[in-house]
Amino acid sequence: MDASLVWLIVALGILFMALVVSQSVWSPLRWIGYGLFKIAVGGVLLFVFNSMAGYYDFTIPINPITAAMSGFLGLPGLVSLVFIKAFIV
Repeated sequence: MDASLVWLIVALGILFMALVVSQSVWSPLRWIGYGLFKIAVGGVLLFVFNSMAGYYDFTIPINPITAAMSGFLGLPGLVSLVFIKAFIV
């Protein structure tokens, strides 16, 4: 077998392995980035709510749990946090 053919096969194998590894790395990172983005949006949503509800002396603490709840669930999550704070706590 010619040496250049061997090197071509090795190069194609390395390229294939790099493609497989890059796909298996980027997929979980994409999900982690999506989750962090949702938590950040939830934190901004809580900040805006606290800015408006501060006039009535009613605030919801901004922490990772409340930010995740309002970020992943959206407006229904924020409403549920308001009900929990108003009626349970």
